[in-house]
Amino acid sequence: MMDLTTLKRELLPLLKKAEKVRKRYRFFKIGSALFIVIILLGFTSLPIFMYANSTSYLKWMSKLSEANSWFSFQTFMVLYWIPFFVFLTASQNLKNKYKGAEREILKTLLKKTAPEFAFNENLQITSKEIEASKLIPNYLQVDTTKSHTQHKVHNLNFGLLSGKIRETSIKMGDVKILNQSLYGSYLMYIPFFTHFLLFSTYLRPWLSKKHSIEQTGSSFLGMFAIMDFNKRFNGTTVVLPDRFEKRVGYLAKTFQQLNLNRDPLVNLEDPEFEKEFVVYSTDQVEARYILTPSLMQRITRLKRKINKPIMLSFKGNRLYMGVKHPYGFFSLNESKNLTTSNAIEVFYEDITAAMDIVEDLNLNTKIWKQ
Repeated sequence: MMDLTTLKRELLPLLKKAEKVRKRYRFFKIGSALFIVIILLGFTSLPIFMYANSTSYLKWMSKLSEANSWFSFQTFMVLYWIPFFVFLTASQNLKNKYKGAEREILKTLLKKTAPEFAFNENLQITSKEIEASKLIPNYLQVDTTKSHTQHKVHNLNFGLLSGKIRETSIKMGDVKILNQSLYGSYLMYIPFFTHFLLFSTYLRPWLSKKHSIEQTGSSFLGMFAIMDFNKRFNGTTVVLPDRFEKRVGYLAKTFQQLNLNRDPLVNLEDPEFEKEFVVYSTDQVEARYILTPSLMQRITRLKRKINKPIMLSFKGNRLYMGVKHPYGFFSLNESKNLTTSNAIEVFYEDITAAMDIVEDLNLNTKIWKQ
């Protein structure tokens, strides 16, 4: 494998080319995103204002209906929408140019570091594969009027890296999931629930250091991998990040058991593993058969090595894994200068860490009899 310093020196002409486009793209992207945030804040705050002070709202509407006020309102809307569409169009055009430069960097990097792997920028992790993993709850909704199954979660990103680590096949994709399962459900009739959902989905990435605006509108952004597993199982076992254990301690199990979208909770005997993860399975015995003490230790070490939220599922003879990346998996950090920051180093580490998963989890060792 080529030394990273040498690799970065060879990539420098491509990085300089991408950096020129990145600055312009970032400016127009943030600008168009701010326009969207403004209109969302308007839509969410107006009903709250109506509910809190209906008298003032009626007076405002009455004043707005006057000729002068209505003309001023129309002028304001024109001054809003014209620059919004200018920023949106420029952002989309520059995005295509930037993504092209980014993919050129990725292909060159993979050719130097992982020539045995094949990369196809036009393929993606399919909806069927995401469904099979059971990592995303409420994935399907059956439309009885049209006699077909309608997917409610979609992968918006493209890019597929595939190859073999000794005897184990693995493919990794860049995934951005748009989860629409809550929209149209009975939960949307709960007062102010819609406002909370809009804030969490569209505004939270602007306010959190652990999120990026690339995550706006999505429920999962990052790497999705599918690997061979050396034993076929009848049920499904899902391992998810434990968001409650460190916050509410002994009450965590109660919250986890109330997760109605999941199979029964599995209690295991590894305290370090249980601090990091929560396990659901269709078969308690099979879950313990899969998650041996050795494998639980390896999964815990892998999570700490990657230092990002990870989730896994075991189904059939496949291991599915999702790793959250705030800027996407096959993507450079758009907020950093590509030539002077450590963006390419982080990008390189994410790719190599993904290709090391098979060895980290010891998937080539046949520990079960067929």
